Amino acid sequence: MVLNPEKLTYYERKYERNPLEDITKFLSNKWTLHILRDLFLGKSHFNEFKVNRPSLDNKALSRCLKTMQDNDLIYKINDGDDPKNTQYFLTKKGQSLNKVFYELLLFALDNDVDNEYYSDYAKKELKEMYKEILKIK
Repeated sequence: MVLNPEKLTYYERKYERNPLEDITKFLSNKWTLHILRDLFLGKSHFNEFKVNRPSLDNKALSRCLKTMQDNDLIYKINDGDDPKNTQYFLTKKGQSLNKVFYELLLFALDNDVDNEYYSDYAKKELKEMYKEILKIK
């Protein structure tokens, strides 16, 4: 299907917003996708999101987590007075990104440069593993 630019312009005028632009703008934050991935993989504490990310400072991480909360992708639970006990979890809305992440995984595996990095067996194994992790039916 070829997209008719005139039709797109009509819809942009009609709705004054482009939902694809909205979501790409939100997800283009440098750390959002990394944190979402970490949450899907079971990380939940502030410092866990910083592991192997030396350029992610506390201020940037706090800002990103706050934006994700404001957009109802995550929620936090404070367990007591110690901020180290604060945990973050995906909301139902955040969990609904599981299919997007799975499609990104498929794209990455299917477009492996020269098909050299992952064997066919590894690709199959990764697809199955992430299907389970992301709760893909």
